[in-house]
Parts: sequence; structure tokens; C-alpha cells
Amino acid sequence: MTRHYLEEYGRHLSRIATTLFEAMVKNLNLGPKQSESSLDESTGFIRVYRYPSGSLADETWGMMEHTDSSVLSIVNQDQVGGLEFLKDNEWLLVNPISGTLVVNIGDMLQAISDDQYMSVKHRVRTNKLAERFSICYFVFPAKGSVICSSKYKPFTYTDFQQQVQHDTKTLGYKVGLQRFKLNAAV
Repeated sequence: MTRHYLEEYGRHLSRIATTLFEAMVKNLNLGPKQSESSLDESTGFIRVYRYPSGSLADETWGMMEHTDSSVLSIVNQDQVGGLEFLKDNEWLLVNPISGTLVVNIGDMLQAISDDQYMSVKHRVRTNKLAERFSICYFVFPAKGSVICSSKYKPFTYTDFQQQVQHDTKTLGYKVGLQRFKLNAAV
């Protein structure tokens, strides 16, 4: 029964992601070729996160600072809170509001938009008294589609994934889009 509900929930979030992406594409004045393969509903998936409570909540993170590799991610967080995003070098708490969703711009949309939309650095803080749950929907570009941008070398999402995995194994962290930036030293 739970699987059925998650699949239905995924279909709803897919429609929301597509609607948001189409509005952003219109705002960016992207051509049809550039926007067609940039979001593929079949790549969407849902991940459920559980962050246990604990006495070390001030010292531990549920999830360290990162950006999402996706085009968009849509988060439904519970009322415990803990999601924070970085704005102007300051960490801001995303206060939970019942019945709302949080939409994150991912690395792929940053590249597609020539940095007009920036990938959101965020993290999750654990809570001493209550465990936290969130449900996140991620959606990616079509498999094999080439992301072309005036600020980045052409690449596919597979290229990006492989580079992130390599960086994580060798450096211990995700370098991300900086690896694909034109005329950038890494």
C-alpha cells in the first residue's frame, strides 16, 4: 500500500516539477532543443530521509552542506525542521509550514540557465528532542542529453555523475560544476 502512495505522490511531484521547469525555461528564453532534453520525468525518483534525534544534535549534522545534482528537487519536510540554506554567507533556517513544499535549484539547472538560476547550498541539522523526516523528489536531464551552456563545457549528466564520484573518492567531497566551467582553474 505504501508503494502505491509513493508512486502517486511521485506522479504529482513530477507534474509540479515539469510546470516549474517550463516556467523557468520560458523566463530564460531557452530554445526548444535546449529545453526538451533538460528535464526527463522518467528520471525522477523519491527518497525518504530519516534524521534520528539525539543528545549530540548541536555537534552533528543530519546532512552536511551540499548542492543537489538534479535539475530540481522538491522537499516536503515535517514540522521538526532543520533544513538550512546558505544565502549571502549566512545559514538561514527554512521554517516548516504545513502543506508547503520547498523547491531547490540543482546543479543541472544552474548549468542549463548559464548561472541565472544558482544551485542552492543547503544542509540539515538534527534535533535533540525529535527525529526528523523529509520526502524529496529529484528529477534529472534525459539520459544522454548534452547540456550546452555558454559558461560550461558540453557535458551529459552521466559525465557529471562520474566526475562527482571520482572527486568524492579522491578528494573526499563533491567539486561539482566547477569541473565543467569554461576557463576555470580547479
